[in-house]
Amino acid sequence: MKPLNMSHNKKSFGGVLQPLVDLLSRLPRLDGKLNGQEIVLERDGIQAIVALDVDEAIHLLITPAPNNDLRLAKLDLKGLKVVTKEWAIAGRPIRLYLDISCAIGIMPAFKRPFLRFTEDVLLEISESEISPADAVYRTGTRWKKFWSADAPTEVTTEWLNGLFGELIFLHHLIERYGTDAVFCWAGTSGADHDFQKGKDIAIEVKTSMKMPLKIHCNIRQLDTDIFKKLFIVCYHLSYSDKGITLPEIVRMIEKSLELEVNLLDIFYEKLAASKYSCELEVVYLEKSFTYSQELIYRVNDSFPKITGASFNNPPDHRISDIRYTLQLTSLEELSFDEVKDEISEIAKQ
Repeated sequence: MKPLNMSHNKKSFGGVLQPLVDLLSRLPRLDGKLNGQEIVLERDGIQAIVALDVDEAIHLLITPAPNNDLRLAKLDLKGLKVVTKEWAIAGRPIRLYLDISCAIGIMPAFKRPFLRFTEDVLLEISESEISPADAVYRTGTRWKKFWSADAPTEVTTEWLNGLFGELIFLHHLIERYGTDAVFCWAGTSGADHDFQKGKDIAIEVKTSMKMPLKIHCNIRQLDTDIFKKLFIVCYHLSYSDKGITLPEIVRMIEKSLELEVNLLDIFYEKLAASKYSCELEVVYLEKSFTYSQELIYRVNDSFPKITGASFNNPPDHRISDIRYTLQLTSLEELSFDEVKDEISEIAKQ
């Protein structure tokens, strides 16, 4: 069994396992036996094998295996199984492996997130001096945010389009101003606006699939008394087979942050707070979008809006979630270059 790593980047395992699993799936398999392919790691004394069993379950086998690590049994990741088990693969003697598996034959939607999870495990092992068991536990703890029994079961168009817009804008901020822009993504934590910094500046990101553009707002989102500077950034979305999907945007941001582990963890925390679920990526992939150049509007006193100040008597505190629809016509549209210096303030940590 010749070791194989299909990644051209020695420090990346993204996309490595899928072609190997495809290759193994074409080989005959016997009950109780595994077909496997070794993965090249940059650490001496540690071996990793991706394997497939007769029931289509994918396994990542790693040696050396821990004697008894109770942490791994407590990961509680839905569909994931972590055990120590003896296997004999490709004529090798029987060895004890740390066996990470997922029953893809029963849960095909888990294939993509499981492969991503195991690639993260391999990267963790390759980039650090920790044990394989520690790498699995650390990765499992991080992924628990996205892969749990409490994952949402419904994907609404409003949620999907809204998060799509926020992530597109976040990616553009990172490209233009650097990775610290992750800190200003605030909407997922219950803040008034999607992106904000203190009380100095806030940006509300909206998407619309209609022309002229129509957006939905609550009575706090366009309140100019809260922030010194307030902008709306709007994208026009269209469904298109040639567009990009929500998971693809997530991968783009991951790529931008891959060298900064702490910022990547912060991004994962915020993404989990947005109710993004790895289990549902197969659903997210069903819709791909093309999107317009961002249309930017400065919210000032003359901008059309409804806020608490619009009422002679403030609404009763028992009344919540007051929303209205705003058509963005006959308003001054700003280009990014016109406000780039002002927007740069939000991306500075």
